[in-house]
Amino acid sequence: MASTNGQKTFNFALCVSSEDAEKVEKAIAEHADWMRKTHSLEAGGGIHLADYYVAKADEQNNIADPSQGTTGNILYSINETYVLPEGIDQHMEQGMKWEGFEQFVGTLQKYGKVLIGGGTVIQAMQ
Repeated sequence: MASTNGQKTFNFALCVSSEDAEKVEKAIAEHADWMRKTHSLEAGGGIHLADYYVAKADEQNNIADPSQGTTGNILYSINETYVLPEGIDQHMEQGMKWEGFEQFVGTLQKYGKVLIGGGTVIQAMQ
């Protein structure tokens, strides 16, 4: 299912030094495992998501000119889109029960450059 206008989202952009990338990817993997256990892309299978994905890329010195090389940092984008608005509250309720919650939030706080919690999709390919 594709995201549609009006759906609620979490979107987190992290900038991580290459030295810290392994521990951040471990935290992301633990979050993804928890998401798979408590959320679903199908109705009735858990907290209903339209989409969930994590992307990563080397941070470029100049995104318009890749020949200028990279900074040595890794960029991560963590994205969750909920089918129904109450999915955000359900997610947070379940999150408070997850043993990895504090560590994951700490990772977001330490490395997060953009942290959108409960955002609204305003443009989608509908």
